[in-house]
Amino acid sequence: MRMRGRRRGGAVVALGAVLTLGAACTSAVGGVPQAAGVMPATAGQTAAQSLLDLAESGAVHYVGTMTASNEKVDFDLVAARTGEIQGKVVIGGQPASVLVVNDTIYLKGAAAFWNEISGIGGTGRSAAIAGRWVQTPSGLLGLEFSGVFAPEALSNQLARGAEAAGDEPFTEVGTESVAGVDAVKVTTEGGTLYLAEEAPHGLLKVEAPRLGRADPTSVEDLTAEIKDASAELTAFYAEFAKNADALAAPVDALTTVTEGEHNFDGCGADSCSIVVRFTNSSKLAVTVSVRGTWQGDGAPLGTCDTKAGPVAPGQQGEARCTLSTPQWKQFYQRANSVAGNHPYSVEWSTLVLADAPDLTQLQERAAVESATASDRTEGSHFVYALAYGDGQVWKYGVAAGDSWQEHAGRQLPACLAATKALCDVDLVTATDSAVAGYRLMGDLVAEECPAGQWAACKR
Repeated sequence: MRMRGRRRGGAVVALGAVLTLGAACTSAVGGVPQAAGVMPATAGQTAAQSLLDLAESGAVHYVGTMTASNEKVDFDLVAARTGEIQGKVVIGGQPASVLVVNDTIYLKGAAAFWNEISGIGGTGRSAAIAGRWVQTPSGLLGLEFSGVFAPEALSNQLARGAEAAGDEPFTEVGTESVAGVDAVKVTTEGGTLYLAEEAPHGLLKVEAPRLGRADPTSVEDLTAEIKDASAELTAFYAEFAKNADALAAPVDALTTVTEGEHNFDGCGADSCSIVVRFTNSSKLAVTVSVRGTWQGDGAPLGTCDTKAGPVAPGQQGEARCTLSTPQWKQFYQRANSVAGNHPYSVEWSTLVLADAPDLTQLQERAAVESATASDRTEGSHFVYALAYGDGQVWKYGVAAGDSWQEHAGRQLPACLAATKALCDVDLVTATDSAVAGYRLMGDLVAEECPAGQWAACKR
């Protein structure tokens, strides 16, 4: 295995040297040496390489279905190698948006969606949290998104027994169609894989009876079509950072306060307030959000929003929610000039707010530029090339940590089987940013994808 700042030479070539000391007898066996043929990769070896390619992807797009907590869940998600996930889910026929930041799940859906989530929704509460980002524990959903969809996590679960999954040559396994693409079906201990018949045999679809790190957040009967999204990594982080800005005041799905007395106050020509009193019955200090929806003479007058706190455990708090919309002012003027009753009302909710997520790393990832191919050999992530023949690159990859050489070296047999030539590992550069490494990999394959390249290739 070789390490260089940039690929310049050819593949490893074994040379023998003979030093002649004089005439002598020899016991050497005569004849012409014959090169041993290179066996084609088996279905199991191809599956193992394809799953390793999946783990190296900067981001992966999933569309499919699964069962979580005995509920069918449809999903359309993009998961980044660095842990961020965004997209949509449908539970009980009701859609919701998803963001996963720092392994924390945030969902936003209509009241009908929250009615489907046991332990979170319910009469009144579902309407109160409708349209707001809600920090949602994975245990209540029966689903830990990172444990299922993070590229490396999924790869590791599917890779159990992959190399032993099929001993016949991959080229001799029958094909079927996945989304119009010829695919080879390979079954591992972790599930059934559908690999593209054409090189680099990327994963097109997976069927898994069970996935996830542990109960109660393991999912069942997952079926998903899969596409590499590494080439769109820059757009992914930009969109994710924009969406995550809305998480400044997410609702805490579980923590509640006990509501007390309430009354109208200061209702006049310019505004009207509802004063809500509550007690913090939890064990932590809380900040409470109050949102009120007002009506007058049966017509909407607008909404008010306010926050109160933090309020210590066991202590009482008070929130004043004031409406000062043009509709209120018109209503008040009409009520004082037109004879008769002019009722007005407000429906409000008291919701505990969770802490906003730390977006520092996300913002850094959205702004980071590509690493530069150089002689640097120290960092947290390593961009490498698998090369063969006279220096042709078979594929580029990104690996983390000190074991990157072992990780890259495990792919040499696949390179040999595909190219029929000796292969070696070249270090392109090291970087302290995973995203910078993935972006460099994208730059390297932007013009022409090497034959063994799956991640970041636009085919």
